[in-house]
Amino acid sequence: MLVGDLCGREDLGLVIYNPDLGSAAAAFPFGGGRARAYFGYQTSAAYRIQRRDKLPLFFSESIRSAPIFADIYSKAKDCGPLASFETSDSWIEHPYREGLALIGDAAATSDPCYGQGMGLTLRDVRVLRDHLRADSDGNRAGHAYAAEHDSYFGRCHKASSWLRFIFQDPTPRAARQRQKAMPLIAQDPTRVPDHTAGGPDLPTDDFVRDRFFGEI
Repeated sequence: MLVGDLCGREDLGLVIYNPDLGSAAAAFPFGGGRARAYFGYQTSAAYRIQRRDKLPLFFSESIRSAPIFADIYSKAKDCGPLASFETSDSWIEHPYREGLALIGDAAATSDPCYGQGMGLTLRDVRVLRDHLRADSDGNRAGHAYAAEHDSYFGRCHKASSWLRFIFQDPTPRAARQRQKAMPLIAQDPTRVPDHTAGGPDLPTDDFVRDRFFGEI
């Protein structure tokens, strides 16, 4: 949702996860007291935050998830529609067949919590272009693109799944894992996979996973 009359700094974006609730609150100011505001919650919740009549619930649940938003939203008002959508990853295996290549969201959608969508789309375009330039056989180039797409999207999906489990999963199993992982992450933040900023070429092997999960 687009919000106005935001209180607080306009040079600082906030993203705060509350794994005990399985929720997240975020606000990205862009000047004039306005910001893009988000609240993430479990699909098993007894409500759906959508439409203007749910505006008080949007603010109250954001504040419950991250109390710092009580001050930030103290005077906030809506400046646009309040909409919600599911953020699960979805994808097509091998997004090429019979002269048709899928790119961007048509090939795979990634959890927007981790901001990979535009980057993946631009990479799809570049990778398909490079294969078409390198091989005069368009069908072979299309299959080569699809194979490469599956590889880098697979790494994004794996890394995002780890991040969701540690930072957003409210189950007892995830809570037990956080007891191992979080003290070590506090000592060394580089344990957190940096694929969100660093891209899908970073490794997603067992060493990266075990280091993030506090197993080593």
